[in-house]
Amino acid sequence: MHPNRKSVWPVVIAVILALTPAAALAGFKRINQPNPKDPMAVQIYQLDNGLTIYLTENHETPRFEAQIAVRAGSKQDPAESTGLAHYLEHMLFKGTTNPEKRKAIYAEINQESQLAAQYEIPNEMDKLYKAMGEQGLNAHTWHEETVYQVNLPKNRLEQWAIIESERFQHPVFRLFQPELEIVYEEKNQTLDNKEAVIEFAVNKLLFKKHPYGQQTTIGEVEHLKNPSLKNMYESFEKNYVPGNMAIVISGDIDAGKTIKLIDRYFSEWKAKAVPSPKSWDEKPLQGAERVTVRYKGEEYALLAFRTPGRNDPDAEALKLVDMILNNATAGLIDLNLNQQQKVRRAGSSPEFNNDYGAEYLWGIPKKGQPLKEVEDLLLQQIELIRKGEFEDWIIPAIITDFKKNRKAMLESDESRVAMMRNAFLAFQDWDHAIGEIDRMERLTKEDIVRAASKYFNGGYVAGYRLDEQQEIPKIEKPKIDKIDIDPTRQSEFFKRVLAMKVKEIEPVWVKPGKDYRKVDQAEGVKLYYVRNPLNDLFALTISVDLGTRRDNRL
Repeated sequence: MHPNRKSVWPVVIAVILALTPAAALAGFKRINQPNPKDPMAVQIYQLDNGLTIYLTENHETPRFEAQIAVRAGSKQDPAESTGLAHYLEHMLFKGTTNPEKRKAIYAEINQESQLAAQYEIPNEMDKLYKAMGEQGLNAHTWHEETVYQVNLPKNRLEQWAIIESERFQHPVFRLFQPELEIVYEEKNQTLDNKEAVIEFAVNKLLFKKHPYGQQTTIGEVEHLKNPSLKNMYESFEKNYVPGNMAIVISGDIDAGKTIKLIDRYFSEWKAKAVPSPKSWDEKPLQGAERVTVRYKGEEYALLAFRTPGRNDPDAEALKLVDMILNNATAGLIDLNLNQQQKVRRAGSSPEFNNDYGAEYLWGIPKKGQPLKEVEDLLLQQIELIRKGEFEDWIIPAIITDFKKNRKAMLESDESRVAMMRNAFLAFQDWDHAIGEIDRMERLTKEDIVRAASKYFNGGYVAGYRLDEQQEIPKIEKPKIDKIDIDPTRQSEFFKRVLAMKVKEIEPVWVKPGKDYRKVDQAEGVKLYYVRNPLNDLFALTISVDLGTRRDNRL
């Protein structure tokens, strides 16, 4: 699950040490070569402790987007502690498998929490970043990743480095109980979410061994009742190591100065062994495997085909297969099902993870229409691709759409960071990552038919969601008294970080004739325009001087 915003910030006096520059820097080296085909001119470095750094300059706004990615997600959760990576993101605590003993332990924890509250400063990280002008402070956990992100003004780069180097080198897990209640609520939401109910059931059959299907990111109910603090500490020590993590930044930065700053604050982080990857071998699906779930609401059919991981040579052809199926306008599902109103609505979407992927086809029936009929209609669209019965022009049209979207992504620091982050999480060479569309452009219709025939050859999972009331298991929340925390308290760390002198950002005023131009396009029509400095895309807005004040019939 992609969790909600976090605001837990454990503070200890030792963190003040971060404000003192390291006596001896560990050093760094650049690990990629300049590539004239790279529109972002990405520079990739590695500190001597193994930490990877992706940097790209974008001077369109005086801000930067910074994310720290960990190659650890729910896939790495122990089978007896599902949801652990998500717990770790929330910084949670341990329980026990004995219900009565569990209640007694929670009572003791409750007493200790009241004592711990005198050291806790609520939401301090949140407050600190807000005072610095943050946007989008967040974190998420998924199958193979945990990612922490924030967007800040460019003059806050050093303060960001101080805060984040402390977050990962000197964490303190304090006051777990309120966070546990938040995770309980997130779990309850997924149990009563119509998409999650069917997706979990289908994935459990699609991946019978792999954690993609056997472990939910949010965690199983029994494990949420009894979180293991021991496993959480072990997971942190094992996975949150420099060689398993990357800092990814895009924005109004100087890459050369930024890598030196990062080295200054992150080089003291000790190198540790990088965890060895695990593997799970899934047997091929044989025919249609079926599962039915209940949810009071619209009925729904979800079909899932297992595909290879995102680094497989066929991954790019399979992305084209998905777009030929459904691209909102001219895909086979769009033309044959939606526009002809053979179903109420239908579509498809791919998911590519490191070990395996999946192609999902879904459909909502018309009133009284059997779900089996929806399933058959979806399968017919797959069969058309297997037979090559689609227009030749659609492949270059899809490639053009991919190119346009890629260019548009370059205008957003968050999107630029996402491209670099995903390359790191996928263990992809950067030159290989940015060459994806060029490789797609070389694919032929025969390549598409071959890939469709190979992976959509009869073995799939069909999930039906019926319009019936489901039973929702409830998680009994432990009794936790309200914790009295002084909201006005500030740590020395908080005060010293905010007291750092920063160079003020001067406003840049827009100048007519320089930053934009105005011409008389026609009589009574004025055209205001500005050149897009990043790519050849344009947006056009037409404004008419006529509204409800002139004519309330509008």
